[in-house]
Amino acid sequence: MASVNSASVNSVSVDSASVDSASVSTAIDPSVLATLTISIPTKTGKKCSILIDGLRILAWENFRSEYKEQLKDLEYGGYQLFDNLWKEHEIHSFSYSEVVAYAKTLEFNEAELINLRNNYYAKKAKSNPTNSGNRSYNNSNGNGNGNGDGNSNSNDPNYDGNPGYSSQEYDPMPF
Repeated sequence: MASVNSASVNSVSVDSASVDSASVSTAIDPSVLATLTISIPTKTGKKCSILIDGLRILAWENFRSEYKEQLKDLEYGGYQLFDNLWKEHEIHSFSYSEVVAYAKTLEFNEAELINLRNNYYAKKAKSNPTNSGNRSYNNSNGNGNGNGDGNSNSNDPNYDGNPGYSSQEYDPMPF
């Protein structure tokens, strides 16, 4: 039943064609159900996603700082506006090697982006302890969600559901 998604070499997908729709909650529109797939990223695909998220964090912090006055009255500090612009950024079509090369043009390496991402989520969790939902992740350090503090950010609009990763988890790739 599993098939390699030809559109992406970064994941393996299973489609919903064989799902018994009678056993699925009626809250899901059947036309939407027919388009759902489960994708399991490759290690390279996951690393690419993490690096893109690190770049998203850099871009968001810069955007928020640059447009502080214009964003001050918007919900979530204007993140939705940023997110709409971010989704249009060319980086989403980059391969892993292109993301690494792009980061290099910005003078960042993989470990720095991973650490930046980890620190961002750890800081978010510490500043908002009410977001300690019942999700937990285990990473190589044995911490609950990979952020080092045992909290989850499940209610945070900026949290993508991915655990943080230690920069030591991946061998650094030469540029």
